[in-house]
Amino acid sequence: MRNWLVVAPAALVLAACGGDEAGTGGESRGELAAQACKAATESRLEGKLYEMDLQALAASMRDAPNGENFLTAPITIEPGLTSEVKQVVECTVRFSSAKPQPDVVGFTFNW
Repeated sequence: MRNWLVVAPAALVLAACGGDEAGTGGESRGELAAQACKAATESRLEGKLYEMDLQALAASMRDAPNGENFLTAPITIEPGLTSEVKQVVECTVRFSSAKPQPDVVGFTFNW
């Protein structure tokens, strides 16, 4: 009887520590996808300043019908400048068991 009093709380603690579908560094799949989308964003902005909420991007991840994942978040390009532009990033990623980081398979800035 005493064994159950020790084992059950220990199991609960271990379950609480584990993230759902965690990546290699403890990141969730949403965080890994958001990082991949951030890299795709930066490659398209060619060094321009921008503001984008990476946590909101990660939290927006939803499944697409074809097994891919879709993320979206607002972005401000060149914030505070006269050339400031507000858009929405739409990014589609595909996870593969062959590597921890997802591939960006679709990306667009949406007005």
